[in-house]
Amino acid sequence: MRQDMMKDEGHRNTVESKPSDSTRQRSLTYDETKAAEAAFKGEPFNPAWSAAAATVYAGITEAIEKRMMTATVESEVAEECLAGR
Repeated sequence: MRQDMMKDEGHRNTVESKPSDSTRQRSLTYDETKAAEAAFKGEPFNPAWSAAAATVYAGITEAIEKRMMTATVESEVAEECLAGR
């Protein structure tokens, strides 16, 4: 019985280790690249770009906003700790 479980676990690991379509690496298209550049520069989204470019733009801008919020909170906490001394 233990050997059967080991066989099942080994099979499960090989199945799970295969990359899915969403994790497979690929090159960005022209408009996806332009959307990424605009997001990093803080420029507005161009509505002529594709839906995939919109996803890229939204993902980057959301990540930047989260990082900025985290930095702000950490800074405020540090200031409160120093003020309490």
